[in-house]
Amino acid sequence: MTRLILALAALLLIAAPAAAASFDCAKAGTPFEQAICSSPDLSLQDEVLAQAYQTALGGLSADAASEVKSAQRAWLGYAERSCSDDAEPIAGTYTDDQKQCLAGIYRGRIGDLEASRMQGGYRFYPIDRYLVEQDTEATADDFNKVADKRFQTVKIDRDDELAVEFNAAIDTIMSQSENFFEPGTTTIAAGDVTSDYDLSTKVSDVTNERISLQTNEYWYGHGAAHGNYFITNRHFLVDDKRLLEASDIFEGDGWQDRLGKLALDAIKAKLGEDYFVNSDDDVMPIAIDPLRWDFSEEGLVIQFNIYEVTAYAMGAPTVTIPWGELSGITTERAEEIAYY
Repeated sequence: MTRLILALAALLLIAAPAAAASFDCAKAGTPFEQAICSSPDLSLQDEVLAQAYQTALGGLSADAASEVKSAQRAWLGYAERSCSDDAEPIAGTYTDDQKQCLAGIYRGRIGDLEASRMQGGYRFYPIDRYLVEQDTEATADDFNKVADKRFQTVKIDRDDELAVEFNAAIDTIMSQSENFFEPGTTTIAAGDVTSDYDLSTKVSDVTNERISLQTNEYWYGHGAAHGNYFITNRHFLVDDKRLLEASDIFEGDGWQDRLGKLALDAIKAKLGEDYFVNSDDDVMPIAIDPLRWDFSEEGLVIQFNIYEVTAYAMGAPTVTIPWGELSGITTERAEEIAYY
């Protein structure tokens, strides 16, 4: 017996509440179902996904649950097509490689559903989008034959002012991803068939003062030696009910120059000979950008991304500027935002 997610899809399409059901694998009719039943790993992933889906729906309002169910339906179509060569459902028996691919697709969805949770007193739920297209430029010998695109962010399932403003901020951020979505929608734009994209925003911290979000943007051009990524941070201030701005942390004339100098000294000290000597002029614009800030009790954390100050192999380094070294240019509430 296995919890077939395709059966779950049928339940999603009717008015009754969605729930996983167990089915005899002897009744598996499609290549997708048969692939699940023929692989112990896929059968296990299918069971885990059914449980993750039920857990994700637990305690959600009707509107939030509708969003999660809609994403599950979209994922089912995506999953059937992602491991093919033409972005269509596989018609024959899945190969071992295709089964392994499908297991990875399952693990990705399970991870996405884990964003539906209580954290710091807030009920977060995921906004997920999926798209797979045939790479029409791929040859028979190319490894990547479909373009895979995924998006996730989170909203708060509550009807108070904080949730309304947080969710509005998320909508604004999504609207600014104009090259990723079709204009005026949250539908992933089709057309770029030679690259994979994964744009994921997770809750990184919840305190009395802020809800912190970290976005990881990953992209891979088919045939390239490796993928690339870009990390940014956003902080929603609980009392202000808005995203953090530079003026919430710094004040006075010249704070940009001082922070830039401190960041430059810190990143040079951290990287040593691995620092790109021609990056000096790039450090200050990075250091003063709130999208690059995170917080710790020790100090302000500044995020650099790949290739900005060092080689790809060195990753995306961070430096922490101690609060004591920032004395005189920070606001009265800066450390409160960071600590509490």
